[in-house]
Amino acid sequence: MFNVIKAYANSTTVPHLFFQTRQKTKTHWAKLRKKTGPKYKALSHFDDFYGSVYGEQWAPMKEALLRRSKYVAVINNYGDAEETMKYLSNRGAHCLKELMKVQQDFEKEYCPTANIDTQIPPQSNTLQNYISRLQSDEVSELYPKSENMPEKIDISVKATNDSIENRSTKEVVVKNNTLDQALEEAEIDQSRLIDPSIGISSDALYQYIPATKLKGIDEWIPESLHYSYYTSSDKDFPLIVEPETEFTFPEHLKVYTYEMDSEWSMFPAPKRSKTGVFNYYPMDCSSVLAVLSLCLTAGDRVLDLCSAPGGKALVALQTLLPDVVVCNDPSISRSNRTQQVFRDYLMDFETCNKWRERVVLSRVDGRLFTDDQGFDKVLVDVPCTTDRHSVNEDENNIFRPDRVKERLRIPELQTQLLVNALRLVRVGGALVYSTCSLSPVQNDGVLHTALKQAFEAHQIVAAVRDLSPSLRCLSSTLRLGEGPAKPRYGQLVVPTVGANFGPAYIARLVRLR
Repeated sequence: MFNVIKAYANSTTVPHLFFQTRQKTKTHWAKLRKKTGPKYKALSHFDDFYGSVYGEQWAPMKEALLRRSKYVAVINNYGDAEETMKYLSNRGAHCLKELMKVQQDFEKEYCPTANIDTQIPPQSNTLQNYISRLQSDEVSELYPKSENMPEKIDISVKATNDSIENRSTKEVVVKNNTLDQALEEAEIDQSRLIDPSIGISSDALYQYIPATKLKGIDEWIPESLHYSYYTSSDKDFPLIVEPETEFTFPEHLKVYTYEMDSEWSMFPAPKRSKTGVFNYYPMDCSSVLAVLSLCLTAGDRVLDLCSAPGGKALVALQTLLPDVVVCNDPSISRSNRTQQVFRDYLMDFETCNKWRERVVLSRVDGRLFTDDQGFDKVLVDVPCTTDRHSVNEDENNIFRPDRVKERLRIPELQTQLLVNALRLVRVGGALVYSTCSLSPVQNDGVLHTALKQAFEAHQIVAAVRDLSPSLRCLSSTLRLGEGPAKPRYGQLVVPTVGANFGPAYIARLVRLR
C-alpha cells in the first residue's frame, strides 16, 4: 500500500511532486500461518513435558538445543596421529584425557570431600534380601495363620525361581463376594477416562486408547506404563545400585576438544592422511562417553546392537582393545553407512583379512539377535526421539503425523532391545544403555522396566553402576544433570550454550546372574 505523506506546488506551471512510501499494514500470510510442522510439534511437546519435569532448567536446555551442536575430534590411530594432534593443539584444542586428569587432580587436592559418594543410599533390596522375602511369602502361603508357622523354609535359589514362574498357576484362596460387593470394592482406572473437551479425533484417542483398538498392534505397552515405573518406588525385583570402580581412560584413545565457553567450537573438516584414511572423526562428546562407560579391556568381544552410523563402534576400535566388534543394524541403508565409515577410517578395511576377523557387520532386528558365545561388553544405543534433531529438522522427524504410532511405541522397543542385550552379555560382563533424549520415560523408565522384565522372564540380575564419581572429572568439559535433571540410575549429558553436547543418557550395567 502506498500513502502520500507530502506534496509541493512551486507554481501553477510546475506539476505537483508527491513523495510516497510503502507502509506495511499487515503481516505476511506465511507468518500468520500456524506453525504445525514436525519440529514445531516436537518443541511444543518438549515444552509441556520437559518444562514440567525440569522446571527452570528446561529454558537453557531449550536454548542450547536450538543452537548448533558442539563436537570433539577422535584422532584416527590408522592415520597421521601425531601430526593431527599437533595441528589441533595449535588451533587451541585440548586432549580430553589430560583435561580429565587435571580436573581429577584438582578435586583431590582442593575438594577431597567430592570423592566421597553421598548419592547412593545403602541398598537393602539386594538379591539375598529379595530371596529372603520370597521365602517368607512361601511360609505364609503354606501355613495358615492359626497354625504354628516356622520362621523359615529352606529353599534353594532354583526353587525360588520356580516359584516365581509358577506363581500365577498356584491355587489362591479368594474371598467370595457378591457381584454388587465386588463392584463397590473395585478401583476405577481414572487414566482411561477421556476429557470431552479434547474431541474424538484419532490424534486425541491415540493418547488414551491402546493401539490394539486402532491399528491392531498386539501386546501394546503404553508410554504411561513406563513413566509409572519411573515415578514409582516399586522394586519388586533385585535392584542393586553401586559405585563404579573400573572406569579408566584407554591409553590409545585420543580425543581432542575445546574447553567449555571457549570461542572456538567447531573443528575444520577432516582431511585424508598419508595412509588414505581421514585424520580424525568429529562426533558428540556424549557418544565418546558411552564407549568409555563400557570400560573396555584387552581381548573383549564387543557387540554394538544398534550400531549405525558406526561412530561408537569406530571409537571402540580406536582404543585398540577389543578382539572382535560386532556391528548390528537391521536397516540396509544405515548399515551401509557404517561400512562406509569403516572404509574412510580403517586402513585397508576392504582388502585386509584382519578386519574381516575383527569387525563383523550384521543386519538383524536387535530384539531377535542371538549369539552362542555371548559378549564381554554390549552397547545399546537405542532409537529414541532424538531431541536435538526433532526440534531442528522436519526431514525424518519422529514427530511427523505418519510416525505417530512409531513414536508412541518407542519405550516398548527400547525395553525389548535392552532385555535382549541383557541376555546377550555374559555373566560378569558389562552393558551400556544410551539414548539421545532428555525423556525420563525413555531413560530411567525403560531401564527400570527392562531390569524388571529380564528378571521375571529370564531370572537375569544386573547391578546398576553409578558413574557419578568417575565422570566428575568432566566438569570442565560438559554438563551433567543435577537436581531435577539428575537421573536415578544413569548420567544425563545436558546441553548448554557453553558446552553444547548432547542431550544423552548413559547408564552402565554389570550382569550378576
